[in-house]
Amino acid sequence: MFTRNGDDGNTDVIRKRVGKDSPLVNMLGDLDEINSFIGLAIAKIPWDDIKSDLNKVQRDLFAIGEELSTGKIKITQEDVKFLEERTIQYRKESGPVKLFVIPGGSEEASYLHVARSVARRVERNSVKYSKEIEFDKWIIVYLNRLSSLLFSMATVANKRKGIEEKIYDINKYF
Repeated sequence: MFTRNGDDGNTDVIRKRVGKDSPLVNMLGDLDEINSFIGLAIAKIPWDDIKSDLNKVQRDLFAIGEELSTGKIKITQEDVKFLEERTIQYRKESGPVKLFVIPGGSEEASYLHVARSVARRVERNSVKYSKEIEFDKWIIVYLNRLSSLLFSMATVANKRKGIEEKIYDINKYF
């Protein structure tokens, strides 16, 4: 479908017209990108617990977009707490993790690592955008916790597949 409404470099965001290069549109695009990578991970993951958690995250990411577009608070400390609790549960399952895990291992873990690295970029960009558009602090906190959750899920995926994590040993090079 072609509306041609964006041919002039502008777009509609909840009944207001903004440039496609605006911080708001860039952040909404970043959220769409991380949401798409999470959707890809869901398609490759066989475990219901991880899928269920990622489905909630996808809905939360839409809520963040709605909050940014309308100003109505959607993401709260409770949403952040959910991510923290789930991260703790996955960390208990994976056991202690050494500091520099080299991304990869199983296909499932690899998809989660890609989503994690994109989530980190979205978080960095949200800090940049927060200097130009006003939004609630819990959005940045949520995005920070999201990358931790995705990392924990990746290590659990490797453990469930029987694949040992590869560790980068910084002491080996210094």
